[in-house]
Amino acid sequence: MILSGVLLAQPGSVVAGPDGLAEGVAGHSSSRSSGLSAGPMVGTVEADQVRLWCRAMEVGQKVEAILVDADGTELATATAVATVERDLTVELQLKTQMKPGHRYRYRVLLDGVPVAVGADQVIVGPPLKNGRATLVFGSCASPKHYGKDEIWQQIGAKEPQALVLIGDTPYIDTTDLELQRTAYRKFWQQPPIATLIRRIPVLATWDDHDYGKNDSVGTIPGRENSRQAFSEYHALGPIGDGAGAGIYSKHSMGPIDLFILDTRWFGQTEPSPFDRDKPTLLGSSQWKWLQRGLQESRAPFKIITCGMIFNGSVRPTKTDHWGHYPHERQALLDLIKEHSISGVLVVTGDIHRCRHLSYPPEEGAGYRLDEWITSPLANSVIASANAPHPSLVFDGGEKNVFLYVEADGTTADPQMRCQLIRGNGQVIHQKSYKRSDLVMPTGTQE
Repeated sequence: MILSGVLLAQPGSVVAGPDGLAEGVAGHSSSRSSGLSAGPMVGTVEADQVRLWCRAMEVGQKVEAILVDADGTELATATAVATVERDLTVELQLKTQMKPGHRYRYRVLLDGVPVAVGADQVIVGPPLKNGRATLVFGSCASPKHYGKDEIWQQIGAKEPQALVLIGDTPYIDTTDLELQRTAYRKFWQQPPIATLIRRIPVLATWDDHDYGKNDSVGTIPGRENSRQAFSEYHALGPIGDGAGAGIYSKHSMGPIDLFILDTRWFGQTEPSPFDRDKPTLLGSSQWKWLQRGLQESRAPFKIITCGMIFNGSVRPTKTDHWGHYPHERQALLDLIKEHSISGVLVVTGDIHRCRHLSYPPEEGAGYRLDEWITSPLANSVIASANAPHPSLVFDGGEKNVFLYVEADGTTADPQMRCQLIRGNGQVIHQKSYKRSDLVMPTGTQE
């Protein structure tokens, strides 16, 4: 591949520094024998900055990241020191004006020695509001179900603006801090994932199995440990309410505003702001953030995503869904209608099935509001989760599947397409939208 006169190797190749495994702190495997125990990983990419993540080998090591233009010019640098308090992880913030769609390179040094300089370490500047953007969504990933790593290779081949992990990535099932850290470390160290995250930005939230235990919400003992480990092992910048509660975040990518919800931390911790006699799901602070963000958004499309599904059709006895909180589900639908918020799509995961539902206008949004469920990236399928629902359009029992979303804001009526794709690259279900499809009919606004 040629980039502005600079010869680059194909994704996954390395120009300098050997690949392989080495022992890190306390015997943990390293993703690169040249010095890092995990990473590097690209996090948020914005118009004026990019965040990188990695984990050093020893306490006190100086980690430096350098952003480089195609001609070799150094554009930005950031440094951090590995500490015990952060489990040797660092989040490096590189501040510079990122040109839309422009390709940059980066390298990472440890105590002044280059340790990550692969030709696949490419960062692409974010698209314009009226440009094109692609996202991949996935949930539920267990190594024994990767299918010869093809799921990660297919995601990489799509070269999305971001890989959005919406929970059970990885499975942890405890709030013990060291076990949380170990699970994340091993997840990022897996070769197919380590290769992917060097060049595909990662955004994320958690679901039940990475927050705590199955179907857990609210004040599960030790949840502060889960939040600490999540913060240490991602590069998302500010998350949650800014005071140590929750991990929700918003990201703008061309014609898409992405609202990543936290449907675990606040669940059943306080009365709902919409019915004081019933428990909340999102919590008052997250609700205020979401309401304000949706009303202020001028993006043609707004994607609301979380692990917990947005309906109540689940396997028997399961209460882990928005249908268990109908007052808050309806509040979101009412918000969309009352404020004429156009272009909304919901993406969820968790249930080990991929599904597409289309809720009719009379449910509250004022236009058809679609939900895409993408699960699992790599795990077993749950047959009993194929529950009937009047709005069900498609159901699939697939062990390796992800949702690919592409949006085009270059036309007078912006367009978006959603595809459920198998690890082998086969599209099993898809639908295309125009922004004009996702608006209230004229004369129905209140």
